[in-house]
Amino acid sequence: MILSDKTLREELEAGRIVIEPLDLDMVQPSSVDLHVDSFFRVFRNDTTPYIDPKEPQEDLTELVEVPEDGSFILHPGEFVLGSTRERVALPNDLVARLEGKSSLGRLGLLIHSSLPASEEILVETERGVGLMSIGELVGKEISARVVAFDPETFDVGYHEITGFYEGPEDRIYEVELSSGRRVRVTAGHNLFTLDRAGQLAKIRTGELVAGARVAVPRNVPGPDSDARSPIRVVDLVPEGMIGELSVEGPTVASAFAGAAGAVNSMLRASGYKHTDHYRRSSRLPLSLVRQVPGLETSLTPEDRLVVRGGRNSLSTVVRPTEEFAWLLGIYVAEGSRRRHQFTVSNTDQAILDRVETSLEELGLPISRSAGAITCCSSVASEFLTWIGAGGHAPEKRIPPLVFGWPANLLEAFLEGLVDGDGSRDEARMSVWTTSEGLVGDVLLLAARLRRRAGSCVKQTSTLPLTQVYLPEREHKLLTSVPLPDVLLAELRGRAGLSQTDAARRLGYKHASDLNNIERRSGRDAVRLSTLRRLHEVYEPLVEEGAADELKRLTDGDLSWDTVVAVHDTGFSEPIYDLEVRPNGRHIENFLAGRGGVFVSNTAGFVDAGWDGHLTLELSNVANLPIAIYPGMKIGQISFIRMTTEADDPYGSTSKGSKYQGQRGPTPSRYYLNFDEG
Repeated sequence: MILSDKTLREELEAGRIVIEPLDLDMVQPSSVDLHVDSFFRVFRNDTTPYIDPKEPQEDLTELVEVPEDGSFILHPGEFVLGSTRERVALPNDLVARLEGKSSLGRLGLLIHSSLPASEEILVETERGVGLMSIGELVGKEISARVVAFDPETFDVGYHEITGFYEGPEDRIYEVELSSGRRVRVTAGHNLFTLDRAGQLAKIRTGELVAGARVAVPRNVPGPDSDARSPIRVVDLVPEGMIGELSVEGPTVASAFAGAAGAVNSMLRASGYKHTDHYRRSSRLPLSLVRQVPGLETSLTPEDRLVVRGGRNSLSTVVRPTEEFAWLLGIYVAEGSRRRHQFTVSNTDQAILDRVETSLEELGLPISRSAGAITCCSSVASEFLTWIGAGGHAPEKRIPPLVFGWPANLLEAFLEGLVDGDGSRDEARMSVWTTSEGLVGDVLLLAARLRRRAGSCVKQTSTLPLTQVYLPEREHKLLTSVPLPDVLLAELRGRAGLSQTDAARRLGYKHASDLNNIERRSGRDAVRLSTLRRLHEVYEPLVEEGAADELKRLTDGDLSWDTVVAVHDTGFSEPIYDLEVRPNGRHIENFLAGRGGVFVSNTAGFVDAGWDGHLTLELSNVANLPIAIYPGMKIGQISFIRMTTEADDPYGSTSKGSKYQGQRGPTPSRYYLNFDEG
């Protein structure tokens, strides 16, 4: 719950929230204005060869003080640390968010930024796993878990969303990667790369150049919940269609047998006169099924959903089998639908035979021609819309529920895609499509199957045709890692090997081969196969755990995709972001965009118990320099009440809070994490 201006004034007056100096004119309807101080930290890129998070970087930044009547000039593409003039202190039951002033954002000065509403996120909710737009997720504050990676181990899993952020309009850029993955973000938002020490590093969209490598999933695991549970078709019916459908079958018959009087009364009260007809046919309007206590949840696969006045039907509960998954895959590849029917076309009669058998097993009526099978069921046709499979080719998508299925069903679905509109040989499996959404879906499906995938586009006389390919053997696709030359040289030293000895153990003919890697000679990336060989040689010779950082690069769940281009879309949109800090853990990332790209959480989160000045990360994404004047309004802070007080608030001894009480722009103290263990 965000505090209103009335509550803010009460909390400030009571001293539970401290903002000093404070002018009550700073209090806005749901936030308090903050101002920038006169101190800035400028990065010394010319004197620092690389950033090693394990070591204090005393010389990395230089503190600059600007006179009160002067200004700090932030040039295009530059990034500096600033500070709020105000000290902020929070009680143990409030957290806060620091947001940049929208008027400054429109000039190109960003504190932090996020994603446009339409970007899709893979989430697990109480209804299962599926894709959802970040705008819907944040707007409804849906309780969910998102796909994210552990920054310590690089393991990908599902992590609880702990907060939601919605901000003003900002300029949107699209990052295009070589595999075909894409993500739309603001220029100030962070993606992830590796530094030369093999440590995770954030990189802003505005700093990306062609050839940079950013983190994408090598593996997206299945959810913890049982994803093989039946599809409750009856739960998917949209409100606008409830009046058109009825349910018939043994469960309805049992309802009549056990409480015929009550059911008949309900029918008559709703305007249905022919109660005997409904009893004899064991049928009830869906609207009434939902009113009989416990009836809807008791429906089984033997009960059928029927169009009122019609004869075709579909089971109210469908158990996903490999055959059903294959059928759904071939529909996405080769199917089309109208209101009362859907058609699967193919010239291979064996494939049509299989489609026919699969539809008959579902109890659906069919009509067959030489090159197509038509299912004459309006309920089944609508079902394809309800699950999000799409209609015509450019609209096709993998139904979101598929992403939560276990591997055997995913493989069957992929088989159907390829049988419908793809190819396979010894080298690769391919899917061809004109649907941009389906391209991203197949890339994400590959990650669920722990397979690498890429795509390429062929221009046609009508729509662009994209090939999504999954190689059968390891080759150059997504097998290069940003070169951790400093880490590799350090491990060799710990192993007590000279370059000559190490090169011999690695099977190199010349020591210069290893020297070229350690000196980054003509390269900024290294093959996974090379890193595996290096790990095999060094791991037995170093102290226990010393090679773990190299092992997470070879065996972790992250791959590194290459930036092809960053496009200015020319549009400004409201922006949205998530906080992912389950149990206080610094996950702080989530998977977003077409095909899945890892993006950072919003900056500016302030923990319960915080006391100090707030460090600002300031970026200029405009084409001209921006003047920053000491004392100017730089942002606004809003406050959110927690469900209970924090057991271990920020600043407590157990938290080792590194920035409590800070004054002025404070450089990173991340190296203390290594001292802790």
